Amino acid sequence: MHTMRFILIKNVAEYKDTISEVVMSLVGANIKCETRDSHLVIYHRYENLEELEDLLLALETGLMCSIHAYNSYDREELKLKKELNIALKLIDSLPNGVYDLKSALLANNKINNPNEVLEFILDRSDINQDFIKGFAECDLNVSKASKVMLIHRNTMNYKLDKLKEVSDFDLRKFKDAFILYSLINDK
Repeated sequence: MHTMRFILIKNVAEYKDTISEVVMSLVGANIKCETRDSHLVIYHRYENLEELEDLLLALETGLMCSIHAYNSYDREELKLKKELNIALKLIDSLPNGVYDLKSALLANNKINNPNEVLEFILDRSDINQDFIKGFAECDLNVSKASKVMLIHRNTMNYKLDKLKEVSDFDLRKFKDAFILYSLINDK
């Protein structure tokens, strides 16, 4: 069984039923819709997030309205609730488009809740802010960072792999490292 995901769509009250029906036709009848802070939340178990993104962009054209949407990363139920709370805070400042956590964080000039977002990303990863800063300041170089931070290279790789496994953030990639480093310095 696949983990639950959600799509958060900003201010689409007049199109709520149409959007729900179209999403249901793609993902199947097993969806749940609710309204949170005047936004539509559609819970689903659909795997192909790119196809969902294309569908939402097509809806924007078909309905001739602006779509501001957020696609969640698959999470267990507790993490899903935390991600929804974060998404609700991020979506209001996003321009039109369909976002995931990484693209939403990159598109926002000022994150109002950097500690909450960072805690959400780092949960169960064995990585802390000092590790992120140290690794970034060593130019994302595992060998250099392991020497400077006095961590065995294999331990460093294990921690990096664990972060990627639990959050889909890979500190070895510039964009992911930039997002995490920015969250630390955005306080």
